Amino acid sequence: MIEKLEHINQDCFFEGTEKLLEIWFKSSLEIIGGDLRNIPRFELDAMLKIVNAEIVSVKKNEFIDSYVLSESSMFISKDRFIIKTCGIITLLESVQQILRLAEKYGKMSIVQNFFYSRRAYLRPNDQIGIHKTFNEEVNYLKLFIPYGAAYSMGLNESSKWYLFTTDNPHEGPQACDATLEILMSDLDEETMLQFTKIKNPNSEELIRNTGISKIIPGSVNDGLVFDPMGFSLNSLFRESYYTIHVTPQPFCSYVSFETNIHLKDYDNLINRVLRIFKPGNFIITFFQSKVSSSGTVSEFKDKSFISGYVCDDTSNMQLKNYSCTYMHYVSEKCCIN
Repeated sequence: MIEKLEHINQDCFFEGTEKLLEIWFKSSLEIIGGDLRNIPRFELDAMLKIVNAEIVSVKKNEFIDSYVLSESSMFISKDRFIIKTCGIITLLESVQQILRLAEKYGKMSIVQNFFYSRRAYLRPNDQIGIHKTFNEEVNYLKLFIPYGAAYSMGLNESSKWYLFTTDNPHEGPQACDATLEILMSDLDEETMLQFTKIKNPNSEELIRNTGISKIIPGSVNDGLVFDPMGFSLNSLFRESYYTIHVTPQPFCSYVSFETNIHLKDYDNLINRVLRIFKPGNFIITFFQSKVSSSGTVSEFKDKSFISGYVCDDTSNMQLKNYSCTYMHYVSEKCCIN
């Protein structure tokens, strides 16, 4: 059993950095009642098999079907399909199949918005096929989404964040959408020890003992503690979700937090997450549609107060339907040293 993370062999490297795919669909005018949640389980299993992932557990509410995967998460709502994978999963090989399933079972043939994003990998050469470089990923995506555009943010190579999106001009009502990501590295080793089987053998104990249960109180949680270490969590709160993924190994430690909850002020939420995980540095990305009820991107950037950290890189991007901000933070302790 692992009692100290420093005893872990370097051969236990794991690429915690996720590939995140989010696709918004809509039906053609002559079709009424389309719903992506009508895609049957056997088709989802077959789609995930293509990229070497599988469903571990499922939770559902009135708005969202949540799936904990062998390597990360999947969320399906009426018109939105989200899949997030870590390791060397070949996520983009699922795109063609997702488009087919959305049309066949969801009765949604029109891609309203398409987002693919990720942080820079720790070991890009370990990735398989098109996932070794962002340029290769973009070239592949343009086979299916020819009108997409590619962007990158971040001054340093290790903290770059990449985005491929359509950002189509649309007629009719737009989705009220906001997404916050916190991508954390260089995590506190004592904290990471909590995400091992020896410290917390099941997800219920881990969620309670680490304080994760207080991030968004009242959420319905579905977690998985990996053996011997690592943790994945999907949580549902009414129309919102949040997901956490933890890679505790000290030489490749990584934690991600993502949510679409709408708040006027995200400071309390962000600081709650940071107090739990204690990263040495992290990236925040915040997406918001024009009709979102959350605070604006500029307000988010200008008013965010992150206790114990210094923002050393920031940029904004204005798309047709969305605004996006990127911020990189380092611990004040690192700045002092």
